[in-house]
Amino acid sequence: MNTILRMLEPRSRLGVLVRFTLYVSLIGIANGAFTLWRDWQAVPLPVYLVAHAVLVGGPFTAFFFFMLMQQVRLQKQLSRLSRMDGLTGLNNRRSFMEMAERLMQNSDGGALLLIDADHFKKINDTYGHQAGDKCLKSIAHAMMWNLRETDIAGRIGGEEFAVFLANATPAQVRTIGARLTKPIPFSAGSDDRPLTVTLSVGAAPCCDGCSLDDLFHRADHALYQAKALGRARVVIWDEIEESPGFVDASRAVC
Repeated sequence: MNTILRMLEPRSRLGVLVRFTLYVSLIGIANGAFTLWRDWQAVPLPVYLVAHAVLVGGPFTAFFFFMLMQQVRLQKQLSRLSRMDGLTGLNNRRSFMEMAERLMQNSDGGALLLIDADHFKKINDTYGHQAGDKCLKSIAHAMMWNLRETDIAGRIGGEEFAVFLANATPAQVRTIGARLTKPIPFSAGSDDRPLTVTLSVGAAPCCDGCSLDDLFHRADHALYQAKALGRARVVIWDEIEESPGFVDASRAVC
């Protein structure tokens, strides 16, 4: 189909003229063939006009609508690809931010989760980037498996992900966050050596007057806290300063 589109696409003024001449010639040939097909003198004019429209104009109209449908399909595909992370199939950063902003405005409560793969650099350095890619794909699959239909997830960059839990209670935020910290299996390269990766999660519940940027700041702070406290755990912003294990995020180790 792409080949046909490239053939039909005029790339210069001469190309426009050539294709215009070709299309007009095809219509003329179709008209001539229709006229010579039979003796239309004895056929009532309305019948002649309908037959002419169907037999001559029909194929060109069908071709036009077929090409239009293909164009719409390609546009939808390009739109989907422009909003998707190519490796994991999750929303990319821009798409996630747009969707989370809308969902936040239309939800009654909820929370933003920032998620980071623990020791991901070590995985890349030890087993190679192919294993790292498989790890990220497994993380994305595990995230979607543990989320609800109303939640959205995205890859923010590198090994960092984000999730917006719409209309989630504090208990649900804690439960979903805890599920995401369980070891996630993946393979390392062609030998399919079994490995696991864990996730650290920082959660920021929605609050009155909070913007999405505010939630990102709080969730990032909570994520650093989760890293500092040993990784593979979920830390909720509201509970940070109440925790006896509170660590200053500026000194947290990633």
